[in-house]
Amino acid sequence: MKFLLVTDLDNTLIGDDQATIALIKKLTPIRQNLSLVYATGRSLVSYNSLCQEFRLRTGQSLLVPDYLVTSVGSEIYSGVYSETDRENTLVQAWTRDQDWANHISIDWERQAIATLASATAELLAQSEIEQNEWKLSYLLNSKHNFTIIQNLKQKLNQAGLKAQVIFSSDRDLDILPKKSGKGKAVTYLREKLGIAANRTLVCGDSGNDVAMFEQMTLGVIVKNSQQELLDWHQLHSYPNHYVSQRDCAWGILEAIAHFQIHLFA
Repeated sequence: MKFLLVTDLDNTLIGDDQATIALIKKLTPIRQNLSLVYATGRSLVSYNSLCQEFRLRTGQSLLVPDYLVTSVGSEIYSGVYSETDRENTLVQAWTRDQDWANHISIDWERQAIATLASATAELLAQSEIEQNEWKLSYLLNSKHNFTIIQNLKQKLNQAGLKAQVIFSSDRDLDILPKKSGKGKAVTYLREKLGIAANRTLVCGDSGNDVAMFEQMTLGVIVKNSQQELLDWHQLHSYPNHYVSQRDCAWGILEAIAHFQIHLFA
């Protein structure tokens, strides 16, 4: 049975090039026994840029994942490969999972939510590249962040709009369908692949990763995580979670050893 590795990108898989390369070397020999998912707040376009930047900087390529969970779990993509690429190492294109899109579209009223959010002056819309049909993204930088977020949630609830508000990195505020998010996307893929929770490791560093850690899988919170995730962990300490002693991908390697994941032995 395959093992499922799900990792955030920025400041988890990516952030220390030596660590990322060490993890790539660890995973490459057993890649065929591994289902690999990258779960990121980035859009697909931004993900492709990150891959190119890493390759130019290090001369190496990131491992090609089986699935991409992008835009904080509002989109899922799988790779389309050429017939000559027998080892599935070169993605010809990415195709969006329409079943997931249909699922999270239920009860999602994007325009009404956008209109309501626009009444909060402190919210600054992020660039168009970070918006999509199932995600509204803003920047929030105020000493009253907590109050602003609580008021926004209350207004959404009072208006009968079914949405969730995710705040991360002390600046990024995303509004998503209730049925979406990184955690639900991971569960959707895990069930689709038929992989048990105890054979799944999720890795993250910020508030938009919390939903992944709410699933009953193994999890590593890397040492350099945002305080928001560390605070959440203190309040919801699960025995299947591990806070690493090292940053970024070093923490993922540390978790592999900690959980004695035999596939990597």
